[in-house]
Amino acid sequence: MQTGKVPIMDIISWNYVKSPHAIITGVSGSGKSYFLKYLYGVCSMVGDVIAIDPKCSDLARLAKKTGNKNVVIPKFDATGGIGGQYLESVLDVMRKVEHEMYNRQNALFEKTQRVSTDYREISARPIFLFIDELAALMTSADKAKKTSFQDLLTRLVVLGREAGIYLVLSMQSARAEYVPTIVRDSISLRVQLGRINSENSRFLFPELSEMPFVPIGGNGSGILSIAGDPDYAGIEPVLTPTILD
Repeated sequence: MQTGKVPIMDIISWNYVKSPHAIITGVSGSGKSYFLKYLYGVCSMVGDVIAIDPKCSDLARLAKKTGNKNVVIPKFDATGGIGGQYLESVLDVMRKVEHEMYNRQNALFEKTQRVSTDYREISARPIFLFIDELAALMTSADKAKKTSFQDLLTRLVVLGREAGIYLVLSMQSARAEYVPTIVRDSISLRVQLGRINSENSRFLFPELSEMPFVPIGGNGSGILSIAGDPDYAGIEPVLTPTILD
C-alpha cells in the first residue's frame, strides 16, 4: 500500500502506476484463475475493485466472500445466460467507470498546477476493473454491442492511467478479434501461464522471434513482461504466487 507495487515473485513486482493494466492468458488448468484471485485480493486492499465474471466462477465467488457488491454476473436461467443482455449490463458498468475517469481528469485539470500528475493528487483511490474470460463476453452478442464493448475497452485502457483506472483482463488467448491491437499494445503487464507455444505467444508477445527457455513447469508458471518499468527488460520466466483456500 505504501509502494504501489504488487509482489509477484521475490524479485518481480507490478507497479500499476508506472505500468498500467494487466492481461493474463492461459488454457484451463494453467493457474490463470488462481493468479487472478491473488491480484484481486491485493488490489482490493489498495483501491476499489469491480469484478466482471461471465462464468460466475472463482472471481465472482471471491468478490462475494469479501463482501464486494461490485460484481457483474449473468443470469443463468431461460431468459439469461451469457449473451447480448449480459454484455449490456457489462457496458453499463464500464460506462460508469468511464464517467468517473472523465470526472477525475477534469478535477486534475482544474485543481493542479503541475504538468505531470495523476489521481493521487486529488486523493482518489485507484479503481481496478477485473474482466475474467473476456472472449466469453461477446458470445451471442450482436455486432453493435461487440463494437461498443471494444470501443469502451479501448478508451479505458488508453485514457485511464492518470485517472487511476486500471484494467486486469483474463482470457485463454489474446486474439485480435477479442482484444484490439491498440488495447493489447497499451497493456503493460502481460502474463502467459501454462503450456508455452508459438501460436498463443505471438498474440501476447509479438516481439518474440523464438520460443523462450522456461526452466520451471507446473501450474502457475509461464512467462511475463512488464513495460514502462526500468527494472525489467524483455520477457522473463515467472512462477506466480500460490493461493491456499
